Amino acid sequence: MKKMVLFLIVVIIILPLSAVYHKIGEYDTPGSANSIFVSNNIAYVADGDTGLQIIDVSNLQNPALLGYYDTLGYQYSVFVSNNIAYIADYYGGLRIIDVSNPQNPALFGYYGTLGSARYVTVSNNIAYIANDYSGLQIIDVSNPQYPSLLGSYDTPGHAESVTVSNNIAYVADCDTGLQIINVSNPENPALVCSYDTPGSAESIFVSNNIAYVADYVAGLQIINVSNPQNPALVGYYDTPYYAYSVFVSNNIAYIADDDSGLQIIDVSNPQNLSLLGYYNTPGYAYSVFVSNNIAYIADYWAGLQIIDVSNPQNPSLLCSYVTPSFASSIFVSNNIAYVADGNSGLQIIDVSNLHNPVLLGSYNTPGPALFVTISNNIAYVADYYEGLLIIDVSNPHNPYLLGSYDTPTNSYSVFVSNDIAYIADGNSGLQIIDVSNPQNPILLNTILPRPSSYIYKCIIFNNLLIISDTNWDELYFYNISNPAAPEFVCRYSWNLSTEDMVIQNGYLYTANGLYGLNILDLNQVMEAEDSIQLPSITFNLKNYPNPFNPETTISFELSKPGKVDLNIYNLKGELVKKLINKQMSNGKHSIVWDGKDNNGKICSSGVYCYKIESNGRVETKKMLLMK
Repeated sequence: MKKMVLFLIVVIIILPLSAVYHKIGEYDTPGSANSIFVSNNIAYVADGDTGLQIIDVSNLQNPALLGYYDTLGYQYSVFVSNNIAYIADYYGGLRIIDVSNPQNPALFGYYGTLGSARYVTVSNNIAYIANDYSGLQIIDVSNPQYPSLLGSYDTPGHAESVTVSNNIAYVADCDTGLQIINVSNPENPALVCSYDTPGSAESIFVSNNIAYVADYVAGLQIINVSNPQNPALVGYYDTPYYAYSVFVSNNIAYIADDDSGLQIIDVSNPQNLSLLGYYNTPGYAYSVFVSNNIAYIADYWAGLQIIDVSNPQNPSLLCSYVTPSFASSIFVSNNIAYVADGNSGLQIIDVSNLHNPVLLGSYNTPGPALFVTISNNIAYVADYYEGLLIIDVSNPHNPYLLGSYDTPTNSYSVFVSNDIAYIADGNSGLQIIDVSNPQNPILLNTILPRPSSYIYKCIIFNNLLIISDTNWDELYFYNISNPAAPEFVCRYSWNLSTEDMVIQNGYLYTANGLYGLNILDLNQVMEAEDSIQLPSITFNLKNYPNPFNPETTISFELSKPGKVDLNIYNLKGELVKKLINKQMSNGKHSIVWDGKDNNGKICSSGVYCYKIESNGRVETKKMLLMK
């Protein structure tokens, strides 16, 4: 089930950048909608164990069921051509159904593939089946009543999806990545080349010699296949540790990369990124700000690190300044560094003498200060407990509170544009606040893309709001020409947790934790991604209290019985604690984590991820252990 959800999110629909999109209508199928094909105002849905659902969408506001055909198996994929529906049935192989009369679909024929049929596409009377552990199956369907096997190619992994272009079959082969197969002679398909993606290749789309692969934990992999014998990845650099923050200046990307410090990457050619240099800071690099060839690093427990990057091949430390708590965010303006310093609030530091920074003043925020940005002598601070704090820093020796807005849950970051503050507020979504009168901030609207979204960062580009959802690992795009009424444009699904974003020259540079630096061409993203209805929640996964000390209760719901794996990970992706690994009944469940690892050792303060897997579905959330 999970894998086909990943298929759905890479369906490509052309969207003009300026367009605004609304939900028009809906039809709740009885099963699990895994795939859809639309032709002549009829939508054909592969609906899991309820078979093929045939829906009239001529009236988009009121779609209506025309008919259905239950294959008695489990339908993963559907392709329709010339009034014939081709079904990839997990248990039954290829099912061929006459849909010329949609009120009464009838079985034409079938072919029992070896393995489990995941995906089907048809070209020139040939059906190509991604057949799980049996690889690629090539079937002659010129006579749909008597389909026959032409040939097959047993891929090394599990074939999840296939697309065919110019006699080349591109197979998403799970753990072995992209398999490129010459099918000009369907009776003797031959491997051209393979490209082992870093994650698990679940789905694939090919357009203009570019293969877009949904690669599970490694997100969207963009591969140049103009030369099928030499596919090449576009726009990705995997940093050594966990990429928290990115800053781009003069075609150089500066990455705050946790335990590996500052990574300096040449991005002049987004298709060929290269490491220029690095500086391993003493703490954990959480945030980076670059100005006049100086990189300022918020280095968690090691405070502020000031690094000369005039020679990016050989960066050198100028000075360190140890802040009282844990430095998590930094903004530099007019030789003053503003540091969000956790439990010590806002620290204001004079850096006019780079070799001798001096504390000018501070403001002790009520909760942990996690993020800061400066505009017109006003500091906007994301306070984990208290939401948005608006602080006058015109006199840095005596900062004072102008106003505040207590958001519903936990504030992680803030972006300010045109007197509007956008607060990433975790599972309460994005809070849009009018700060034109700082003494009286007013809530304009809230964006929560899904009921289980967890909003962590946001950025604005030409009235386009981009927000990151770390629970669903997606980016959402909204038109905010009217901030009080944001309009959903599209989403970008890649299964990468986006920790930070910056925009330069139409490119979106993202820090993606374990998967380093990713570069997206915003124009291409807007043209390539979908605006389909978001799928329903997988689990009602949550923990309370959050933050916690010393223990927290994790709760979840199962819609049906199944084996459950529930684990705790650190932000490096390392397993900390295995909580559940057993068969469980449907219904509500909970378990207490006592803050200890698998060896019984008490874990240190910080952010942890908890991930549940059951019945082919996965959900992940974050929690904060504070001592």
